[in-house]
Amino acid sequence: MFSRFKRNTKGSSIHLNELIADIPDFSLDEVLKDPMLLTAFEDYLTQTWSQENLLFIEAMNQLRHESGTPEDIEKIFTRIYDTFVLLDAPLELNVNTQERVKEQLKSLRWSVISRDDALDLLKETEQEVLSMLVLYTIIIHTIIAVIDLFFFKKICSSNKSKINTGPISILQKRVVIIGGGFTGFAVGSALDPMPLFHVTLIDTKDSFEYTPQIVSKVVNAEKISSLRFTHGSYIVNGKVIIGYVEDICEDAKCVKVNDEKIYFDYLVIGTGSSYSCQLKSSDSSSLYRTAGLNQISTEIENAKHILIVGAGLVGCELAVAIGKKQQDALYPVKKQIVLIEARDKIIYRTDEKQRKRAEEYLTSLGVEILVNERITSCNTQDHNVYYGSSGNKYSEQDFLVLMATGVKLNTSFILTSTNEPPLDACVDVNGSIRVRPTLQIEHWKYNNIFAGGDVTNVIEEKTAYAATLAGVCIARNICRMEKGKDPIAQGTKGLLAPPTKALHGVESLGGLGKKRLSFFERKLSFLNPTWQVLKYFNEKQFFKIVQETSKKSNILGKFPKTLELPDQTQSLRPEDASSSVTSSRIDLSREGASGIPNDKHLLSECLSKRTCNFE
Repeated sequence: MFSRFKRNTKGSSIHLNELIADIPDFSLDEVLKDPMLLTAFEDYLTQTWSQENLLFIEAMNQLRHESGTPEDIEKIFTRIYDTFVLLDAPLELNVNTQERVKEQLKSLRWSVISRDDALDLLKETEQEVLSMLVLYTIIIHTIIAVIDLFFFKKICSSNKSKINTGPISILQKRVVIIGGGFTGFAVGSALDPMPLFHVTLIDTKDSFEYTPQIVSKVVNAEKISSLRFTHGSYIVNGKVIIGYVEDICEDAKCVKVNDEKIYFDYLVIGTGSSYSCQLKSSDSSSLYRTAGLNQISTEIENAKHILIVGAGLVGCELAVAIGKKQQDALYPVKKQIVLIEARDKIIYRTDEKQRKRAEEYLTSLGVEILVNERITSCNTQDHNVYYGSSGNKYSEQDFLVLMATGVKLNTSFILTSTNEPPLDACVDVNGSIRVRPTLQIEHWKYNNIFAGGDVTNVIEEKTAYAATLAGVCIARNICRMEKGKDPIAQGTKGLLAPPTKALHGVESLGGLGKKRLSFFERKLSFLNPTWQVLKYFNEKQFFKIVQETSKKSNILGKFPKTLELPDQTQSLRPEDASSSVTSSRIDLSREGASGIPNDKHLLSECLSKRTCNFE
């Protein structure tokens, strides 16, 4: 098939270097930063049964940037060790350092493992894995060149309009969004299609994750829903970067990520919150995230005793999901489910009537509820032991412990910002960002910086629904400012006010549980505060609601009208020109959330053509 590539018209051999010269060079560092290349690389490694190497490096990057407590860092380390390094681990690495790590770990068994300890323990392992991955990128580079040079060039040509080179006009306004959660998705969905804006989305993940379905996915790993859709499915004209924002600097004109400065006219902070467990995660890739959720699901499946710490809505939902599945006799092992809460009541913010119904429903499912039970943990030689204030003892040797508490706001990068004037005054003692009713940050100078969702001090139920409403408000206000109008507060002029009541499930079950909705109910569900409505949809339905339905019916608030460029001048901004080449990417794995493929996995298709004659 490829014999015509072997010799040129003069009969001399075509050297491999000559073939490679026309192929974009994919270094490992560049692959890890770009979601499209990362997805393609993961696909290739999956085909060669070596994806665990990439997942390990992503996990190590997550460990380096974890800003939580020492306990949070230790949990991430433990997950890495149990997943990749331990003998017979689910994604065991083929490395020579397993025994050394195990022996070094014994010397730290009586102390909390710090970040430096963890990185030092895994340093040699990481170096060995990195060497293997660098080799894989070279192999990929070679395979592309030798297998299908013409095919790959055709891809480059057909995707020429999709190569991301940054702002094409000096008149475009640059919008940088930090965080690809519900607020970031709503802002990006509204502004990216507009010619006036160039949107850059920065996230630690390669995809948007539909968190309202996490509990259901954890308990039912067999669910078809992936929970995720790629950021590239809604940031079509802009740019997506995988990385951790390290700084806001230069008089709040740019952010620093992956040692690169990204300049902006408007900044949107939607970094959200995280749990000490995996109910929320900053896992870079969908592959690693899925592996983690499947592992939890397997542990739940096999556990005889389950301890859920935290009886808020999330903890109660988790208890209900496990209890309901057990009631339906879908588990091979009968379980004891214990739900504990440090306060004197479950679902603390709901009313007494709803709370009583919730307790009755949980009890009917066989869930044991303990309130006023504050938990402390203690490391032993082989496992953790949790002690309750009542004197109860819960050992990880006997109980599967699921943490549904310990919410942490992801705002540390603001506190460590080097910007002058400082931005830390915008963060309160709880770590929340102080914002005005317009969702602009409370700063005397910077009216062009917005924040929405879990990270703000807005009095609201911190839900996916509330974060989506905030995104619509921010997008609308950015457009108003560009039109010379004053920004408006949430709840005014077509914007929906932040929800101040808990959005529940089935009212007769105390706001827990789910029921099938009719077509009419689904259409109006966002308007009814008695439903925890987003839990009735999957990620593809939610994508359609925001991208299409909401813009027609305003069920999420009035979306802004499209803003065009005042002039089609094709000139680059000076600060963007230098990075326009290095930031160029070929869209190799884009698929709309509606399921309609657009050149899906073209690189992977190229790599999967395994028949090749090397000369």
